[in-house]
Amino acid sequence: MSKFEVKVVDGTPTKRPERAIKRLRRRIGGTIKAVLLRPRLIVLTGIAGFFIFVGTPHVGWDYQCRHPMRGFGSCNSVAWCAYYGIQGRREERPAYGERCKLVTFLPLDINKMIEGVL
Repeated sequence: MSKFEVKVVDGTPTKRPERAIKRLRRRIGGTIKAVLLRPRLIVLTGIAGFFIFVGTPHVGWDYQCRHPMRGFGSCNSVAWCAYYGIQGRREERPAYGERCKLVTFLPLDINKMIEGVL
């Protein structure tokens, strides 16, 4: 037994292979860290999401009453409202008994955007 001399050559133990859950958690954490370190990307994504899901701001300008008006500004129900905004003039038809809003958010008209490109 004295013929063998035991030495430790490297002190680091061998690594066990990573499990799928730990690998996935590490990748998700890296992605979140990368996104949070780029605030412009978050702001631009938020603005784009707002425009897609909520709409773009438009200002009300023209309207037509469903009935004859009695004096200035006594229209209680409108037939249509014309709004001006990013995509130009847009007409909306509110439900019976509703008035036009001064500022509203209208969804993007994707078909009109495609026609402008082609």
